[in-house]
Amino acid sequence: MSEKTKKNNMDAVNLEELLEKKDNAALRKVLKDQHAADIAEALIRLSAEDKIHIIGLMSSERASEVLVELDGQERYELIHNLDEKKLVQIIGIMDSDDAADVIGELDEEVAKRILRAMPGKELQEVRTLLRHDEETAGGIMALEIVSVNQKNTAAQALKVLRNKAGEVDDVYNIYVVDDAGILKGIASLQDVVLASPRAKLEKIMDREAVVIHTDLDQEEVANLFQKYNLVAAPVVDEKGRLVGRITVDDVLHVVEEEVSEDFTRMAGITDDDISEKSVFKISSVRLPWLLVAFVGEMISAKVLNHFVPVASGTLDNIILATLFIPLIMAMAGNIGIQSSTVIIRGLATGDIHLRDTGRRLIRESSVAFVNGLVIAVLLCGMIAVWMHQPRMGFVLGFALLIVLFVAGLTGTLVPLILKRFHVDPAIATGPFITTSNDVLGLIIYYSIVSSIGGA
Repeated sequence: MSEKTKKNNMDAVNLEELLEKKDNAALRKVLKDQHAADIAEALIRLSAEDKIHIIGLMSSERASEVLVELDGQERYELIHNLDEKKLVQIIGIMDSDDAADVIGELDEEVAKRILRAMPGKELQEVRTLLRHDEETAGGIMALEIVSVNQKNTAAQALKVLRNKAGEVDDVYNIYVVDDAGILKGIASLQDVVLASPRAKLEKIMDREAVVIHTDLDQEEVANLFQKYNLVAAPVVDEKGRLVGRITVDDVLHVVEEEVSEDFTRMAGITDDDISEKSVFKISSVRLPWLLVAFVGEMISAKVLNHFVPVASGTLDNIILATLFIPLIMAMAGNIGIQSSTVIIRGLATGDIHLRDTGRRLIRESSVAFVNGLVIAVLLCGMIAVWMHQPRMGFVLGFALLIVLFVAGLTGTLVPLILKRFHVDPAIATGPFITTSNDVLGLIIYYSIVSSIGGA
């Protein structure tokens, strides 16, 4: 780890300490020296009031860099708490694609007010991007490009490049167009610099370069970048006119977004689960998929009951409890997977740290309790109606609630403990959770059933 990286990590930790001391001078220095990604990482752990205070200490340019680094719910909450005048200044400095992303996350009325307050050029750029679906090439492209007419020389192209140096970052290619703005080819920066100053661009440009259309899905864009090892690519409209460009950093964000979306959906959660603070909002996203699993497991219990009829009495109460072991194990496994997926995803992206253990434990166990309570009430009611045994329904529902609560704790703690001992949570968490849920779940379940149900 370099000295600069160590310094940045230390500053991210000390941000909260400086806020407590109200040392604005020291805060400004830290915010100036620190990388925008490190500041964004530190902001996640601050209160809404402290976040606004930190943004207020930065220049609009610096604040725009930090805002771009924030994801999902964190950015949504921050931009809705910012003063609109400050937000207009910040958005006005952003690249067009980033500005469109931020405005796209605003409530409709707020977005309209922000757009009305923006300067003419920036307003036109953002409106152009907002017309495209956010998950297409047109939605992720940037409008800042270096384009030169094909009749111009290499010397003239370099002059255009110098004039646009402050507007366009990371220039890899010069896009060559005709008088109608239709893309004719691409000239790499290296070819333009090495060519004779009098050489016409139409003579040195690549006419077979990869071109992306505005309506192409962002996943297909990522596939093209991977297939052809691209660092940047031009975007054209339906008439072939050059309208923007996509760079590799945009594609990396798309890849991360798509992989994360697939990964989290497999567990019945969303990316926003990582940054969302409301237990009930998180619960409302996860609960429907748990209910689907619950219905399936109730069917399996019905099948078991067909082959193992249950009468009344202490022994038969134990048999009744046995009918629901598949449900208990499956629901505990689902709760554990949901909690562990959020933690593993957060650890991988840097949104969750070991120092967040206490906060995460409270949040995930609360969500597990809320979802467990809903499912336990359903189980209790179904046993009372289906088998006419309300007392055992209450006992089994209570046992299920405790098992699911413990499963949530386990799913949260296991990846954090593995990370603490430098073991990859993504590899080792599954077996640990499966085994611990089975063992602990059965012990808790039968202990409660035998002590209460058999009394």
